[in-house]
Amino acid sequence: MIWMMPFFPTPYPDELLYSVLARYHLRSGNISFKATMEDAFGTKNATAVVELPSNINALISNLPLNTEYTADYLIDNHTFFSFYTAFLPPKRAQWVRDNMMKRNGKGIYGKTGIMASSIVANQYFKFCPLCNAEDKEKYGELYWHRIHQIPGVLVCSKHQIMLCDSKVPIKGYNKHQYIAASEENCIKSDSTGTYSDKTVLLLIELAKDVEFLLNNRFERRPTEWFHEQYKAKLMELGYATINGNVMQKKLAEEFVQFYGEEFLTLVQSSIEISSDNSWVADMARGRNRASHPIRHLLLARFLGITIPDLFYRQLTYKPFGDGPWPCLNPVAEHYLKPVVKQLKISYSNDTKKPVGTFSCDCGFVYARAGPDFSEESRFKAGRIKQFGHVWETKLKELVEKGLSLRQTAKLMGADPKTVKKYAAKLGLETCWEKRSDRELFKDKGDSVTAADKRDYYREEWLKLMNQYPDKSKTELRQLNKAVYAWLYRNDKEWLKFNSPEPIYKYRNVCVDWDKRDKEILDKVKVVVEEMLNSTEKPERISLSLVGSKLGIRGLLEKHLDKLPLTKQYIDSVKESRRDFQLRRIRWAIRELEQEGEEVKLWKVLRKAGIRKEFCQEVENDVIEIMKGD
Repeated sequence: MIWMMPFFPTPYPDELLYSVLARYHLRSGNISFKATMEDAFGTKNATAVVELPSNINALISNLPLNTEYTADYLIDNHTFFSFYTAFLPPKRAQWVRDNMMKRNGKGIYGKTGIMASSIVANQYFKFCPLCNAEDKEKYGELYWHRIHQIPGVLVCSKHQIMLCDSKVPIKGYNKHQYIAASEENCIKSDSTGTYSDKTVLLLIELAKDVEFLLNNRFERRPTEWFHEQYKAKLMELGYATINGNVMQKKLAEEFVQFYGEEFLTLVQSSIEISSDNSWVADMARGRNRASHPIRHLLLARFLGITIPDLFYRQLTYKPFGDGPWPCLNPVAEHYLKPVVKQLKISYSNDTKKPVGTFSCDCGFVYARAGPDFSEESRFKAGRIKQFGHVWETKLKELVEKGLSLRQTAKLMGADPKTVKKYAAKLGLETCWEKRSDRELFKDKGDSVTAADKRDYYREEWLKLMNQYPDKSKTELRQLNKAVYAWLYRNDKEWLKFNSPEPIYKYRNVCVDWDKRDKEILDKVKVVVEEMLNSTEKPERISLSLVGSKLGIRGLLEKHLDKLPLTKQYIDSVKESRRDFQLRRIRWAIRELEQEGEEVKLWKVLRKAGIRKEFCQEVENDVIEIMKGD
């Protein structure tokens, strides 16, 4: 026998389908909840589900004739579907929708990731006292609002007051039972808790974000989409390097500071700053697992990403803005015009900042550290890496015109030394060199040879040595810089063998070695501690390296026997090859975990830089360390 429901209550705005069926039960006169189940779904074995009910197609087929409702309408507007599937890949979201329509909804919660999440469902239905008062006046009855039942929503997005727990449990004793909201089971309680103004404001913002997510249909995106969105913002805000390595501790500290522990505890999203395995760390790494929608909303708000941008505007990290960028070649016709289309971004290990290398078609290549914080930054070149063919051609033209060195340098936008360097590199015969030669060799006319120049400068240097026999090479150099410079560039070997011997001055100073030992020991301890606590790739603790870092390597290597305290300490901390290998292995494991990489033996050995001949020797150690971590 084909059975249809005699009527179907009109769903109220944002009313749960569960609530609609509860109101149907009250009006139908059914004594048994199983009778209501049979009316609605054609079976007595259906279950009253709050979040993601199934068997929707059967319900639609049992509605009165000419009903306007469809399965999609009820799913989108009166269940949690829009919320729980917002961040699921398209195929998985469609699978959930299809199975909500079917009779057997087995596996729905597993597909959405609800079961695996540490955010648990509310224990009781929640209500807003002001919403109830309005509903009573407008509709003559109360109903369960969908948004009020979302885990993590603790305030009413409309009235901005704390929600109250009703007396109706979400998971009732009778799985077939639909219980409608009423004045008897929705009694306002004063025990909702008192929270800081900051926490209340954050709760209101979260409720509004959830409401926006519920009431809008967003394009389904693959899981990687959201990871790339977050990664771009993490890099932009300085929580990740240009290579995508996340600074987990900084992220965790500032995330907790942004929200506060009180708020995070309330929305079941607390994190331990010292832990590398928090939910924030997992999302930042982009581990391929479903994250609760509440946590997507929390991370997006922290990073300053609006919900529409999160779904529709592909975010990319652009530390130097959008191209094309200006060419900074001062002699090019397109100087300062946006014509540069080639940009290569690298990462500085020293400054931890992105470095952009800009290459123009004119051959001019310049680089600067980023990110750019203003429009003016686009017109600054930190370092010129290549002047290019246009610049060199212009230099040839100016040299041929016979301009002075200073004039040429000014027109070329470079200092005189650079101009001289490139003129020599290009083999140009410049007027400023000709002019100096003419002044020095007036009697030779135009027949000055390289040998003439060499003989002249050698003679001038020997004159200086004869005139000042007691002066050192450095002192003679100061007396005639031009002669020394020419010989150094063009006749270096002769200059080396025809200069005064170095003068060494000795001072017989009595050294307090005990005092020096204590002073050096303090400095050595600081350097060793820095090396051990550094997050960069480990350096082997040795006498020579510690000495080099302090600038006293020679002193330590030659006079360590006079520094017994320092010697004793260095002997206690210096590392054998094996000690150093183990420390590098532990560092490599931590780095791989920070980068979200799977910790595998070969990856650890490669990251740690263990040479092939030692790999087999340390394999067992690596496995033991991995087990221990």
